[in-house]
Amino acid sequence: MSQGSAGGIDKSTILRWVLIAAVLILAWKFGPQVTGCNNNKAQELPLETYESAPGYVPDAVEKPIGDGPNKPQEGELCKIAGVRYDAELSTRGAALTHFRMHDGQYAVPGDMSTTPDHERWRSLRTLFRGEGATDQVKYDRFDWKLERLPGDKGCVFTYADDAVRIVKKVTATERPFELAVETSVQNLADGPKKHQLTIGMYAFRRLSEVKGSLGRVSPFQTELSCAKQKDVTRKAKDDFKEGWHREADVDRYASINNAYFTQALMLDGGAAECRVVAEDWLAPGQAKDDDNAASVYHARLVYPIKELGKQETVTYKQNAYLGPKERQLLAKAGGGAPGLLDTIYLGWFAPVARVLVTILNFFHDKIAFGNWGLAIILMTLSIRLVLFPLQFKSIKSSLEMRKLRPELEELGKKFKDDAQARNLATMELYKKKGVNPLGGCLPQLVQMPVWFAMYTTLQTSVEMYHTKFLWFADLSAPDKYYIQPAILGAMMFLQQRLMPPQPGMDPAQQKMMNWLMPVVFIVMMLFLPAALGLYSMTNSFLFIAQTLIVERIAARAGIPSAARPPAVKGAKAG
Repeated sequence: MSQGSAGGIDKSTILRWVLIAAVLILAWKFGPQVTGCNNNKAQELPLETYESAPGYVPDAVEKPIGDGPNKPQEGELCKIAGVRYDAELSTRGAALTHFRMHDGQYAVPGDMSTTPDHERWRSLRTLFRGEGATDQVKYDRFDWKLERLPGDKGCVFTYADDAVRIVKKVTATERPFELAVETSVQNLADGPKKHQLTIGMYAFRRLSEVKGSLGRVSPFQTELSCAKQKDVTRKAKDDFKEGWHREADVDRYASINNAYFTQALMLDGGAAECRVVAEDWLAPGQAKDDDNAASVYHARLVYPIKELGKQETVTYKQNAYLGPKERQLLAKAGGGAPGLLDTIYLGWFAPVARVLVTILNFFHDKIAFGNWGLAIILMTLSIRLVLFPLQFKSIKSSLEMRKLRPELEELGKKFKDDAQARNLATMELYKKKGVNPLGGCLPQLVQMPVWFAMYTTLQTSVEMYHTKFLWFADLSAPDKYYIQPAILGAMMFLQQRLMPPQPGMDPAQQKMMNWLMPVVFIVMMLFLPAALGLYSMTNSFLFIAQTLIVERIAARAGIPSAARPPAVKGAKAG
């Protein structure tokens, strides 16, 4: 054995790994620019133009939101007092300028409207002119007349000229965070006329808001989706390099989603084309990877072109939900099934995650006195109990392997210079003793879907959003006092000490792993939500307790310890 391997990992090995890591980091950071895979310019979308009615004064300047004064034309405002929210709409576009949630838990973001200063990006704005359908409504921008409904329960906007009469009614429903939108178009012309109705949702995000940190996806990372029957198409920001995504015959919704909130526009009858895009919105000379670079997310429903005869009227209906992804509310959104539950994306292991959500809600509502932190602890304990049969098989296989440790060590000495012969002899020993070396691994692999589903469940649960527990100010955010990472690091170190050493691993390498794993775990937990850390803490505690119990039982049976090599017969006690 060389001097370097006898003392652990030599300097050349360390240097080699450092160089490999540096090359990977440089390739990740600068590779796309060198290869041209990452175009730092805004994507080229077709220019949207708007026809304004005579006397209509458009916004003086349309520049990036927050980039200097914009001074929009406010118009006349109408307020709606809904269930758990207040909305404000303007006659400039008959669309939302503000949608403020009442719950203190949702003080951030508070207002679901992120584009109040730009009329063309105000959510619920309607357009009536499409390609080949411009004779029914002459203008895209015009001043609406406003009628307020009693009790701040709704707003009625009207527009009329010699060819058309449009009535747009926006009212609060009996459901939280929801508005009903009804738009009727009547042909006042002497002959048939065509129009095409478009209604949309919009959101504005800067790169600094949506980019994640080590081990954690930003809760404000935004996706766009189109839902048709049971199928949901999801698009991330990077999916729009070529422009708009269009999906025909959508009969459910178009939405803008992040981890905890959604803006969804649901069809109330009929079908429409769903059009979504994340539009780069950059200042002159600004790069897309600048933290202040912005994107405007569009989710639109575009109805088929409609031709109306003289005095004929057509009515379009939608329900709009702007608020948190509370599962009970999403299930009832728009009047019930199928609702908006699938705006929550649970990944590949969604069936398992749905079971975990049910368990979590059960403990919260029935046993944990409405405490989400305690519900997580109880759920973790229940999962550990349910999976114990698999754990038992793993433990049993581990104990059988440990019984063979003295014989395995003898084989290691006998064939120390012949790895192939050693492996053959080891497999023969396993066969002779009836031991399956994979017996401890397979049960662990079966449990992997549960662990991934747990991660997704807690990462997407708005119930954790700004929820306090113990010293945690927010279960959806990292522990700002760094207590949790320290506890988890200590638990990981103890777990490493309790686990058996890897066969054939140099003692110095084993020692390094004992320290490296806790350090890596501490760094990861600096960025992950406290709810996930609470699950990990509970799981680690249960694992340590289980291991100590198994070790006591093994000691009574004369089975060698997992953490230390067996004592040599005849050796004196120290």
